[in-house]
Amino acid sequence: MAEKLRKQEPFDSLVGVSRGGLVLTRIMSDLLEVDDVNIIKCEYYSGLGRTKARPVITQSIRSDIAGKRVLVIDDVADTGNSLQTIGEYLESKKAKSLRVATLYVKPWSKAMPHYYVSTTSAWIIFPWELHESLKLLSTGKFKASLSSTHIPRKYAKMLFKIDDQLARLKSS
Repeated sequence: MAEKLRKQEPFDSLVGVSRGGLVLTRIMSDLLEVDDVNIIKCEYYSGLGRTKARPVITQSIRSDIAGKRVLVIDDVADTGNSLQTIGEYLESKKAKSLRVATLYVKPWSKAMPHYYVSTTSAWIIFPWELHESLKLLSTGKFKASLSSTHIPRKYAKMLFKIDDQLARLKSS
């Protein structure tokens, strides 16, 4: 993705979507050589596969992006509702241009990123959210959570084994 982005107009500022886009934003900051990095948080998911009524921005960007070429970075465009909310907010800040990059986009997303790596309808657990996902899946609502994500039970069991091993390493 970085190679594709370098061929586009240069960006003056990156806006990482907390929390899924934070790791990617840090990496892209290095690869695109953009030091002006902002963080925005938009809360929409209330659990695995469950959303609130509407997305709400709970952390605004802290610097002025007026007149800048801005790239918003997130891990996945799922429903697209969060990216739409973030886009409306950032447009009000008068950026010169506003583009969105994600690793994945779901076919049903209402917001199509300008740049993305692949389309998928699968539920994705990224390496940086493994612990959070395992924690949610291990609650008493395991079966309901698992079925809403379409993660096959055999893979969930493998993830739990990894989590158990990590927990043992931490305690030793």
